Amino acid sequence: MYKKILVPLDGSKLAEKALGHAEKLAEAFDAEIILLQVVPIMPIYGAPELVMPFVVDEKQREGAERYLTNLAEELEKRDLKVTAKVKTGMQVAAEIIDFAKENGVDLIAMSTHGHSGITRWVLGSVAHKVLTRAETPILLVHLKR
Repeated sequence: MYKKILVPLDGSKLAEKALGHAEKLAEAFDAEIILLQVVPIMPIYGAPELVMPFVVDEKQREGAERYLTNLAEELEKRDLKVTAKVKTGMQVAAEIIDFAKENGVDLIAMSTHGHSGITRWVLGSVAHKVLTRAETPILLVHLKR
């Protein structure tokens, strides 16, 4: 049923909580786990051009690559098939959704802070955006604060 399980991560321990669930499913279905981190593209304000230029923080990108490589190595020690990918983009949720679609992902497993109401509106919720916009099945791991 599941051959590719996408686990979007942001470098936090909270986001990693979805990994345990993804591991169990990967073992049960002999599936590949794909670790993904999206590094935001930042606009350069005050530029004189009419079209606003954007920049990627290379240190952040390199940090994301190291982080995912280390996680992938730990999972591979448990005989799991793992791929690690870093993408860049302006909208993290859209990048996750596009990646899942383009790579034939069968399930997206991710954690949620569980914020609601005004907190979610102010902070925005990547998990909520993925849940409401993705065509791929989603496993949301709700964590209590």
